[in-house]
Amino acid sequence: MNETENRGRFPIRKSPRLKNYDYSTPNYYFITICCHEMRHLFGKAGAPNSWGQIAAQGLKEIEHHFPGVKLDKYVIMPNHLHAILILQGTNTNLSVAIGQFKGFVSRRIHQSSPECIVWQDRYHDHIIRNQKEYEKIWLYIESNPANWEKDCHYTEPDSE
Repeated sequence: MNETENRGRFPIRKSPRLKNYDYSTPNYYFITICCHEMRHLFGKAGAPNSWGQIAAQGLKEIEHHFPGVKLDKYVIMPNHLHAILILQGTNTNLSVAIGQFKGFVSRRIHQSSPECIVWQDRYHDHIIRNQKEYEKIWLYIESNPANWEKDCHYTEPDSE
């Protein structure tokens, strides 16, 4: 279906991926994945609940399912997560690894709450271009829980 045929059916979204970039290129990637509607699903900043622990487990298991991907640093926040992933080989596409991760977490959460929509459809990625940028992002992830109320993803806790 081209853009003309689609008119009026679905919104046409601009892809958040860098145009003409091969996301299987070995590199360091800063990833942010947000919960659906920015809901607080993963506990408190710095203290993940059981669902936040599932998300952490899923991140750690990426390396086992995708041997060319290494998890460098991550933090689970109430309504999102940040991670630095390192693609070490060209046999894995970043989007495929993220899709598998999101599916794993969703399936595990659906075991206890089948109606829960866990993730926003998309995720944000940033290609880390140099050591200075890497250090800045690493420190941002490290200090994110302490700076939660100043974070651009901060929202008030969901009402019970």
